[in-house]
Amino acid sequence: MTRREPRTFHVRAALVACLLGILAAVGPLAPAVTVPAAHAAPGDVTVDITGTTPAVLRPGLDLVVTGTITNETDEVLTDPFVRLRMQTQVPDSRNGLARWLNDDSTSGRVETLTLANLGQDVAPGATAPFTVSIPADLSPFGGTPAWGPRGFEIVVSDGGVTGRARSVLLWYPEAIESAGPTELTVLLPLTPTAQEWSTAAEEGVLVGQVAASRITALVEATRDLPVAWGLDPVLLELPTGPAPSGEGSEGQEPTQGGGPIEPADEESTGTPDDDATTDPPGTADPTTDPPPSGTAPDDDATEGDDEERDDPVLTAAQLPAFVQLLVDASAQRDVVALSYGDADAITMARADDSTLIDAATDRTAALLAEREVTVLDDVIWPAATDESTLTAIARSGSATVVLPADEVPTTGDLTYTPSGRTEITTVGGDVEAVLWDGPLSDTLTDPDLTTAEAQQSFLAQTAVITRERPNDPRGLMAALPRDLGTDPSEIERLGTILDSLAEAPWLEVTSLRSLLGRSVGTEGRSYEPAPPDGDRLTTAELARLGETWTELDAFNHVLAEPGALTNGLAVALLSTPSAALIEVPRVRTTLADGATDAVAELRSMITVQAGSSVLLISDASEVPITIDNALDADAEVVIQLDPNDPRLQADEVVPATIPANGTTTVRIPVTAVANGDVTVVVLVLPEAGGTPVAEPSSFDVRVRADWESTGLTAAVVVLGVAFVLGLFRTIRRGGRRYPPEAAAALADADTPPPTDTEDPR
Repeated sequence: MTRREPRTFHVRAALVACLLGILAAVGPLAPAVTVPAAHAAPGDVTVDITGTTPAVLRPGLDLVVTGTITNETDEVLTDPFVRLRMQTQVPDSRNGLARWLNDDSTSGRVETLTLANLGQDVAPGATAPFTVSIPADLSPFGGTPAWGPRGFEIVVSDGGVTGRARSVLLWYPEAIESAGPTELTVLLPLTPTAQEWSTAAEEGVLVGQVAASRITALVEATRDLPVAWGLDPVLLELPTGPAPSGEGSEGQEPTQGGGPIEPADEESTGTPDDDATTDPPGTADPTTDPPPSGTAPDDDATEGDDEERDDPVLTAAQLPAFVQLLVDASAQRDVVALSYGDADAITMARADDSTLIDAATDRTAALLAEREVTVLDDVIWPAATDESTLTAIARSGSATVVLPADEVPTTGDLTYTPSGRTEITTVGGDVEAVLWDGPLSDTLTDPDLTTAEAQQSFLAQTAVITRERPNDPRGLMAALPRDLGTDPSEIERLGTILDSLAEAPWLEVTSLRSLLGRSVGTEGRSYEPAPPDGDRLTTAELARLGETWTELDAFNHVLAEPGALTNGLAVALLSTPSAALIEVPRVRTTLADGATDAVAELRSMITVQAGSSVLLISDASEVPITIDNALDADAEVVIQLDPNDPRLQADEVVPATIPANGTTTVRIPVTAVANGDVTVVVLVLPEAGGTPVAEPSSFDVRVRADWESTGLTAAVVVLGVAFVLGLFRTIRRGGRRYPPEAAAALADADTPPPTDTEDPR
């Protein structure tokens, strides 16, 4: 805001006279820089405070305030005066402090501590630095003033146009009696942003390869402080399968083997317009991994982003080092496991089927165990919640949920800031919560504040909180945004602010475990979540994703080396409900459709050769089934026949190994119960009763089970009749008959010699 200031200032004459002699020459001490106007509209003189040293003023220390002056008027700012004015009293509340910082308050006594010329003109559009110093022996804190924050402002004027900026300085004597410091827990989320998902999809790489540069900088900036993490397990994913044989874009080795999703505009990495199309992952070749996940780039992206992007994409060979960095650094702090892909809790709470939720939970547990990352049990940090979400959390048995304090306000007016621990009652039961302080958290990343202004505001708020109830040390939490670090200056700013906390004797940065160990506050609170916004997945879409996951998971049980073929699709499916992708629902839909189509294509690679009708004339037999496998991996399956009529039964499943790019034939036992025509469906399963890994195939069976018994009976009857007829004929013909010669000979041979019966005498 611009306003006229009188040339005569109401100050203590003795102090001004002394300081004018010492600080008569306040001039440019640093190279001129351009700073965005944060406190004035175009056409004003903009003042930005870029440094307050020390962060906490102690006895015997000099105070130095630095900043810049930007002349956005059309006239020269002629050797302007620079004044430092300070409140003489500590603000009595956080609201009072906020009013001062928002230029809404001039209440209370304000004194001018320094007055001097800048020592140079500032031309229209130019920026000039300034430095204001107060030596220790001229400190305004003589005697025994109260410790704490005091608002100060830098006022710049040449007698006409005036600019100003406000901040806070902290005063703390050598010894203050207190019951203990206020404890502060800082919670840092490590999860991919929507733009990082987009880039991962475009380049066909794991999202960790894209997010690694930003995440690494955040880890390094907080390495020496017990900052707690909210860790997305998707960052622990590593490439699976054989080493890549080619080079990706810009020399990048593809980690998945599948081609990247091409952006709609070859000269831009921005989100394609609504009429553009994006190739869904995995549709080109299901035998290679599709891009693991992602979205199209931000709609606001401009041409040339590829060349201007500072964050490199890691190669597949570099990714393990990043994952190891996370593993090593996680051992030094408390870690909250975010849901896989930081899935939107509101969406998942509405799901009618838990297939996708269970799959994500299992994969998270497997990744954490494999990488040996220890996380806090039963603590969850959703990106957003509503009544149904909190009810689902309570029913799940989770011990603690992390929520913004603004959504759980106290039911009565309090004169102090309560601890960030409470208990919320839902229809699903009670759930404990840790609450992060909104104003504190926002100060860490407020783009309208310089680093120095944010640092002093953060310290001042904690000081006021401590002073509210000095004999009641409380526990506070500040939570950082999930897209922190997209601007590298945010990371440097965070590191500077967190480092300054060591100068605050009233404050102690502690672990999340310390806050969790505090008792639940007795202040009454109500749960008032902000209305959920954004285009979320519907229950029908979630159900479809669950069905697709079930189909994909079947291949993990049949393929000798499933990771190379299924890992990318698994990451894509489980990442689709990501909270970050709510910003780009069209791309999220493309991702889901692409994964669904790719799984269907994967199923088409195992086929049952079509057979002709089969004639079954016995009550027990075997039916031959031939199966082809076009995948580059052996498949261990079981074959099951499913007749549509109980007249044919096939209760036995037969295991089979189908070689990669090969064929095998199995014989399935069947039993005929009665005659009839039966349609039989051939199922190729990972296990009996499992989800098919091939499209079902059918053939017809003509069951004539009595033909075999009838034929045998007929044959027996015919033989029996022939035997009886032969016997009858034999009996009827009597004894044997011989030819006349043979009969005469036989008669001669059988006739005894004549016997003389007379007595010769």
